[in-house]
Amino acid sequence: MPRIKLDPPEEFTFRIERSVGLSDLNYARHLDSQSMLQILHEARLQYLATLGFTEENIYGLGMVVTDLSVDFRSESFANDVLIVDVGVGKVNRYGIDICMKVTNSALDSVVCMAKMGVVLFDFDKHQMVAVPHQFKQLLQPEAAKVA
Repeated sequence: MPRIKLDPPEEFTFRIERSVGLSDLNYARHLDSQSMLQILHEARLQYLATLGFTEENIYGLGMVVTDLSVDFRSESFANDVLIVDVGVGKVNRYGIDICMKVTNSALDSVVCMAKMGVVLFDFDKHQMVAVPHQFKQLLQPEAAKVA
């Protein structure tokens, strides 16, 4: 079966650390995929917070995840400290690719690469809207000039 291929952004601009807890493990005693999704979600929310936003309020708009890809590369176990690096990939009219690299800090090995495709959404009108120019500039100053 062919594997997905995720292209990392040119740079990661945000980082969090997260310890793997016992409740994050599955029956095989390694990090569960559902727990990884929660870790990735938390990293995205914290990234937005550093920019002064929440997923419910980006210049009055909301953010909706439209797709998610995770390429698992290695296992992780209880008490491992994970480093989650966050960066922005492609930016288009309605959406953004938020890319992440999760590394086991002790082993310096990549646990997974991930990409979340998100769109900006007007919940009152129940429709996608264009990514505000100011938001594009915050994420990728060079992308705002070409999009």
